[in-house]
Amino acid sequence: MKKVLFVCYGSGHVRMVVPVARALQAAGLAQVQVVGLTTAARVVRDAGLPLLQVKDFLRRGDEAALAMGRKLLASMGDVDDAAESEAYLGLSYAELEAQAGPQEAQRRYGALGRQAFLPVQMMSRVLEQVRPDLLVVTNSPRAERAAVEAAAQLGVPSVCMVDLFAVDEVRWIGLPGYAQRVCVLNAGVRQFLLAAGRGPGEVVVTGNPAFDALLDPGNTRRARELRRRHGWEGRRLLLWPNQAEPVVHPFDGRPGDPGLPGRVLARLAQWVMRQPDAVLCVRPRAGETMPALPADPRIVLTGQDWALPDLLHAVDTVVTLTSTVGLEGHLCGARLVQVRGSVFDDAMPLARFGIADAAVPLNGLDQALDRWTALPRRDPVSSGAATRRVVEVLAEFL
Repeated sequence: MKKVLFVCYGSGHVRMVVPVARALQAAGLAQVQVVGLTTAARVVRDAGLPLLQVKDFLRRGDEAALAMGRKLLASMGDVDDAAESEAYLGLSYAELEAQAGPQEAQRRYGALGRQAFLPVQMMSRVLEQVRPDLLVVTNSPRAERAAVEAAAQLGVPSVCMVDLFAVDEVRWIGLPGYAQRVCVLNAGVRQFLLAAGRGPGEVVVTGNPAFDALLDPGNTRRARELRRRHGWEGRRLLLWPNQAEPVVHPFDGRPGDPGLPGRVLARLAQWVMRQPDAVLCVRPRAGETMPALPADPRIVLTGQDWALPDLLHAVDTVVTLTSTVGLEGHLCGARLVQVRGSVFDDAMPLARFGIADAAVPLNGLDQALDRWTALPRRDPVSSGAATRRVVEVLAEFL
């Protein structure tokens, strides 16, 4: 049986990998293993998938690198697995130092931290030992990108799954030959990568497998029950997923506008209060204390204890700055209005890629709501489609 090796970091990246790896395994198409980097390890383990970590590939002679890893780890906060972090940091730094020299390595790491790493040799070590027939990664930089470059050197075909829009990652994913196939969210992202130089046969629209769970048919039934239970039938139901805006952009230092989310929420509440048939659901982030909301039964706090898939299938319109909840709502069939002005606008061009129905400044929000809340919901994306399509792409190499 052919062997497929997945390499991924945590958060949304491992959530893309798990359903695809499970589907390959369940169909008997391949023997799968997952290199779960940093916080991905726990998710892979909990999913019952075969887990590999950097520490599994240590060799005699790595003592100096591990000593450096311990030194770098000492300046960080708590980690899930100290031995794994020491191996990852130590081998990555040793490779950087071998390439750039001690002084330049120190300067780069001081300026960029882990963003300075591109551990191709470390990932070559993994590939040489595992000897997979196919490598699958997501669009993360560092070790995932390094794995693709290592695979190319070793003659191993690779597939890259892109979670969102590749706005930053186009610098490497847009290069011809970076992975034999690239799986993307929609036709807009595909065209973006083709314009960057990828060949038409290299980029496939599959959707993002991490979002397939949103599209379970049972969510639609529960959404109807939710609307009935709260007396929202026949109402225009809006959702505002609250988010924070930083004082400065964490990477490039551009000034942010921390007061913007509060102003958007206030404007939304004012608009809803003028519409007798409108209801606004406000969803705070986990652990967040929300500001006081107007005391009106049509402005409802929908906390983290409300199932998000059910809520997204129930609401007619989502309003967001740059929250991925907006994209998720679009996939579930809701209309989407994006308010521009966030310091993260460039990273979430929702209208440009056909996700948002409108992208407007705050002073254009009322007009956008008048227009888009008057239209019905769209049909949700087909359940399980992304995982199935990605598996079909991988099957070409098996």
